[in-house]
Amino acid sequence: MGTRQVRLNGDRLVRTRVMGQIMPTAANRVVAPDGSLRTLPGQGGVVVGIATGDRAGSWAGDHVEPGLSLGHPEDAANRALQVLSCVGNRVTMVDGPAASAVGVVVGKHGHVLVQLATADLERVAPGEWAVVEAEGVGLRIEGEPDIVANSCSAPLLERLIAGYDAEGRLRVPVVVTLPAEAAAAGLGMAAQRFNIDLQVDQPPIAALAADLRFGDVVALLDQDHRYGRRYRPGWVAIGVICHGASVGGGHGFGMMTLLSAPADRLALASSAEARLGRLLAFGEDAHVG
Repeated sequence: MGTRQVRLNGDRLVRTRVMGQIMPTAANRVVAPDGSLRTLPGQGGVVVGIATGDRAGSWAGDHVEPGLSLGHPEDAANRALQVLSCVGNRVTMVDGPAASAVGVVVGKHGHVLVQLATADLERVAPGEWAVVEAEGVGLRIEGEPDIVANSCSAPLLERLIAGYDAEGRLRVPVVVTLPAEAAAAGLGMAAQRFNIDLQVDQPPIAALAADLRFGDVVALLDQDHRYGRRYRPGWVAIGVICHGASVGGGHGFGMMTLLSAPADRLALASSAEARLGRLLAFGEDAHVG
């Protein structure tokens, strides 16, 4: 095993505070591949009873987002919220019955996704406001110019990377590695702001993704997500599962990209421990201090 240390520029990152409002829940009308029309609870709002760590599949919903979904009614402020918020950032409710409750950013979709402790989640409602301690944009690994982090806080990246191996590659544990064919809606979109859907309902990919949970870290092969997401042989994107599946064609589990690199710079290792609950040190109640 190598002795080279992983060094980040975390001490030079800018921390700022951005505000978000809990968005209303969407009632999605979705056309399935067989042409049937279904109406299901969609993204947004406050989802009670489903949390980071629960299975991501089999819910009777469309793009279900565990916890709460933050946006901002002003375009510029909403863009700042979406771009500057990073997975692992601290979130504090500032009004409503759960004012002062603390949670954590666990992903992005159309908005910023936040997990609170169960008792706090039961007291929040759409329209209430929260502050995100936004820090992580500009994060880099020193000496690794081809590896780009997106939407990833420095503490999360420190825990995600398990050092260098004997061949000088960064060791990254993941729950599962998926082929490029899983990449669906979200290709071409800005990796800093939106997620990508993973179409995982057909064999052989379905078997690989059958047990995925919200918060699982996954690898997506032959994908370059440094800027706009695109297919690129010999590259790999590392991300976290942040929303549930959809019956709509070309959609599926949401993956928020955290890291993108040439495949030969990473040594991927299968591990059931590669989950946000463990990496960010919150348990089933998803409460962070």
